[in-house]
Amino acid sequence: MVQPPTIDSTHDDLGLLQELLAAPPPVRSSLHRPAQLRSLKEERKTALQGYRFRGVLDAILVRSERLLILGVIVFFGYWVVNIYGRDWWYARSNPAAPAPVWEALAPGASAAELDQVLGQQLPVIAPAISAAAPDYLEPAQAFILQPATPTPTPDPMSLVPKRIIVPTMQLDSPIHEVFLRDGIWEVADYAVGYHHGTALPGKGNTVFAGHAGIRGSVFGRLNELQLGHDIYVETADTRYHYQVQTIQQVWPNQVEVMYPTEQAIITMITCTAWDTQRLVVKARLIDQAALSS
Repeated sequence: MVQPPTIDSTHDDLGLLQELLAAPPPVRSSLHRPAQLRSLKEERKTALQGYRFRGVLDAILVRSERLLILGVIVFFGYWVVNIYGRDWWYARSNPAAPAPVWEALAPGASAAELDQVLGQQLPVIAPAISAAAPDYLEPAQAFILQPATPTPTPDPMSLVPKRIIVPTMQLDSPIHEVFLRDGIWEVADYAVGYHHGTALPGKGNTVFAGHAGIRGSVFGRLNELQLGHDIYVETADTRYHYQVQTIQQVWPNQVEVMYPTEQAIITMITCTAWDTQRLVVKARLIDQAALSS
């Protein structure tokens, strides 16, 4: 087998080396920065310099996240105490209420049936007692001397609504008068609020409002009312029987639902749609009757 000729490249390498040594140095357009000798700590600091801002931002975000979580916990705790804590304390501080009237009242019961169920809970109107003539006076003389009986003037407080009963909602609640404060109507706690200045029952548009989800939730089931359902409003000596006429949702600025009317109606208002709207139920007067035993 014929071996290939070996090539001695020593001569070529030496010639190339001599050529490179004899050649002039290349011309550079700019000088390089001289090398710096730094410690490992300084080198790491220089290499990570671009990430410093990201580290500060991460720290701010972490602290903000912790503050946000703490704020949520504080808000949730305040919400629980303010709503459920108040309800618990109110139930503990007040004596047990009597059995609700709707437990003995059949659906669609009339006002007469409601009178029968309430029984002794109704106030009694005492009859007017006229002064008897003395025995020693003659009938004609007694007739002459007997003073005329003045027409009694009704007590204004006896005309203010005191109680509301809605069997469909299982509601039997006292009514407290509320007022307009700084352009905002007050809302009664653990009771139905009667808007001061609106019509008295049987006289026009009587406006009631109540909470739907807190502090008694007296109107929490207002959305269960339907057309024709009965509502009873009591003053000191009269019960007014209403029937639901309209149900609607309005925006908070639609205050025309509280405007006076010639027809005797009641307007019941509560919050709905996460407190962005108002649920409004209007009922017209059907009849009225004096409370008696």
